Amino acid sequence: MKAAYENTLKRIDRIPPEGLKQIVRNLLAENSIYESALNSTLDGIIVCDLAHKPLFINRSAEKITRIVSWAQEVVLWEQLDDDNLADFIQEALSSEKNILNHELSISRPGGTRLLSISISALVSEGKIAGNLIHIEDITEKRRREAQLRRAESLAALTTLAAGVAHEIKNPLASIRIQLGIIRRILEKNCAKKTEPIFHNISLVEQEIDRLNSIVVDFLFAVRPMDITLIRNRVEDVIKEVVEIMGNEASVHHINIVCEFEDNLPEVMIDPKHLKQALLNIVKNAIAAMPNGGTLTISAVTRHDELQISISDTGIGIPEELLAKIFEPYFTTKESGTGLGLTITFKIIKEHNGEITVESKPSKGSTFTIHLPIPQPEQKSLPPWEDGLQIEGSEMEE
Repeated sequence: MKAAYENTLKRIDRIPPEGLKQIVRNLLAENSIYESALNSTLDGIIVCDLAHKPLFINRSAEKITRIVSWAQEVVLWEQLDDDNLADFIQEALSSEKNILNHELSISRPGGTRLLSISISALVSEGKIAGNLIHIEDITEKRRREAQLRRAESLAALTTLAAGVAHEIKNPLASIRIQLGIIRRILEKNCAKKTEPIFHNISLVEQEIDRLNSIVVDFLFAVRPMDITLIRNRVEDVIKEVVEIMGNEASVHHINIVCEFEDNLPEVMIDPKHLKQALLNIVKNAIAAMPNGGTLTISAVTRHDELQISISDTGIGIPEELLAKIFEPYFTTKESGTGLGLTITFKIIKEHNGEITVESKPSKGSTFTIHLPIPQPEQKSLPPWEDGLQIEGSEMEE
């Protein structure tokens, strides 16, 4: 096609006006196809000239970078609303280096988004004419990868569950019974109670109970759950959790605030298991506020899902640990088993939902549970019913 237009230029003086008009129309049609193709891709494409001023920005790039109306006379980074993105683009374009798949986090009202940015030279006729910037929003991709890793970890643990049950839980129960027998024998036969002996027995019993609790949590995490989903209101479950944890929160000088959107729809839940999931998150939130604070539990609808958010004003979670918190046995507590959030993750997945987390060190964390809202069945009606014509259809004679 390029060769054809070059030949046309050589003989442009001999082309009649009507022929020139047709050539221009062809050029416009061809340009429209290319522009439509670039605007249809989900990735952001930005073309800049040698002065780093934008020549073209496709719709996806406008959406990702939030440029509503871009100016060709202003350098690109001065038109970006996120400081991290603007600084990176300025440094990358100024250094004139090719960049491949650089990951960058930007802040958005709906939460942090993760971008993958590639920058390369734009070559035209053997000369560098500017830069081509490719931007991909990989937030959901990374989230799916993390969820897949967690699912694989749970699958691996399942194969160990039966062995753990027989090799640990049953012997622990036997040891607990034998200690009880020893205690009764000592109480009957010792003329004078030896307090240190009974104290040591109590310590051993406590450790056995703690080990048993760990085993029970482990088995609960890997064993298939008997989930029964029914239409119910999440507000009732949340209120039960607040009632259970109210005293503990008060002791730690934590104020619990509930915020419910009006007319929340019913969703498909198993109240018992959802309560367990919420309790695990709330307990972690209380532990994250050793000096007191505020725990906010909210429930709102967003599009086709109901979102339950649990926000604390605690110590927060370092960014490098966020991807690991749902993994089995990962814990930052000295006495934690590392299975509470693993169980929570599994419960929410059994509800056909998702759980996400946002956190900043020293500012707190927010866990959000996303539950699908049941949609009414769509029934298509035939164009005719009871001999009556439906508006918009025509009767055939």
